[in-house]
Amino acid sequence: MRSSGGLAATGGCGRVGSPRLRSRQSNNFTANVSGVGGSARIAISDVAFKGASLDEVKAVVGHEVGHYVLHHVWYSVAVLSALAVLFFFVADRLYPRFARVFGCQAPLSDPAGLPVLVFMMSTVALLAQPFVNTLRRSNEIEADRYSLETVNLPDALASALVKTAEYRDPPPHPVQEFLFYKHPSVERRVRSAMEWKAADN
Repeated sequence: MRSSGGLAATGGCGRVGSPRLRSRQSNNFTANVSGVGGSARIAISDVAFKGASLDEVKAVVGHEVGHYVLHHVWYSVAVLSALAVLFFFVADRLYPRFARVFGCQAPLSDPAGLPVLVFMMSTVALLAQPFVNTLRRSNEIEADRYSLETVNLPDALASALVKTAEYRDPPPHPVQEFLFYKHPSVERRVRSAMEWKAADN
């Protein structure tokens, strides 16, 4: 099995600062990459380690290394930072209106107005969720493609994805997927892997 560092090198980022592989306790078949630079690591659930074949682990690691190589962590930081700036702008402009609706006389600088700010923050987060989830799904598709192109185990990637169907609805309604899903549906991702396999052969 190629190490995560070897997969990262394939993507042109070299071995320095490539993510380290770790296990973590979970009842689900999951994996994720977190951190940047020397702190980057890939965590795969104990369930995945125990219930997956070697090829499935390779395919999953390839997917997570894809997130690292394609700088998806930094994209997430940029998006969350932009949302924070948007919230502060909205709060500065609209706080007086929301405060009047709630019957609050406190100015923006007064801690007594915190419940109004929390409501505004929740509203902005709710409205931004479909946009953020769309970006996350796009990142997942790119990471799947990276795994397919570097590890070249479409069947293993597909079978690993099927195992996540235990806690993800494989064929969600399109509206449900658009609004709430951070990952593309299992059905869509498996189909993409098989289409890639057919095209590659």
